[in-house]
Amino acid sequence: PRQNPAMREGDVAGRQSTSDERDEVPSTSVAEADTLAGELKAKVQISRRRPDFTLPPLHKDLHLSSHAPLETASSEGGSGRVFCRLCKSSRRFFCHVCLDAYTERPTVRLPCRAYFITDRKELLSKATGVQCAMLASEHVTLCRSHELPKLDPRRTALLFPDDEALTVPEFAARVASEEPAGVGAGDGGRIEAVVIVDSKWDGALTISRTEQMKHLTRVRLRSYKTAFWRFHPHPRSQGRRDEMSAAREAGRDDGDDKLCSAEALMFFLRELHVATGQHVDGDGRPAAPSECHCFDDLLWYFAWQHKTIAADASKREYHPIPPQCRKSARRRENAEREQIARDKRASAVRDGESLGEGGE
Repeated sequence: PRQNPAMREGDVAGRQSTSDERDEVPSTSVAEADTLAGELKAKVQISRRRPDFTLPPLHKDLHLSSHAPLETASSEGGSGRVFCRLCKSSRRFFCHVCLDAYTERPTVRLPCRAYFITDRKELLSKATGVQCAMLASEHVTLCRSHELPKLDPRRTALLFPDDEALTVPEFAARVASEEPAGVGAGDGGRIEAVVIVDSKWDGALTISRTEQMKHLTRVRLRSYKTAFWRFHPHPRSQGRRDEMSAAREAGRDDGDDKLCSAEALMFFLRELHVATGQHVDGDGRPAAPSECHCFDDLLWYFAWQHKTIAADASKREYHPIPPQCRKSARRRENAEREQIARDKRASAVRDGESLGEGGE
């Protein structure tokens, strides 16, 4: 598995300064992004191929650390890209391959291990699980399905919206009532890990059925609206397309309850803390469940991207692309045209043969 590299000198001081800024700048970027997203719903679309899709608003109840380090390192802040010291690739804020950061960033402590199962067909630069690995480096690991270590299936949650999946409170209650054999009393009733498939939906089911994952306890979240800016493509079947159209006419976008990987981890941990009552604030002190925002900074990079996309979309002129035929539809149209041409040629040949016979 790709483990997180050792932290560079200065990261400790960076964490402290970022933590100190938490109370000074609470959720400023969230409010800005939410305002821009609200404007987009009425004025600007962000997809030229899906004019009906608009940027969803960012989650309102997030308490995030200041984005000042990212603002300074951005192009608007006058900074340029840097080359990763390990792989020598050009990056901006961090290297998604080497997990090496180039700015100060907050640190998030998790109550259990978190494994993001990456798909070899997907680019790591698009995987939001990488952002969680940067922000919770001591607890988050990126790996392929065959690299997943052996985990206790009774104390490990596989986040997957299955019909038979347990809710987070049900899973937490079951783990708390069991004492695993062969471990110390201090480990009894503790959740060992949470596993998230960081892949597109059409590949997540296949990955979840691999030998290393098929025995894990499947857990589902409550229903949330995603703030992700990537829309789901149109389905192949006409029936599913009709359902998507009906959903949009009802005022919701089909797929808006399908969270990205970073959102899924944050909401899982929030539900887990509400269920177990084990809450701490950013300094490790106990906090009331209603005031717990222990894991909001897992969306620190995510919220910055959301804000940047909203700002860019509000400035540029929008020109939608006319609906395009699917490749299969184009192939059918081409085949029909070729068949018509063949029929015309055959008809012309028959007409010529008939004229020849009449002349004789």
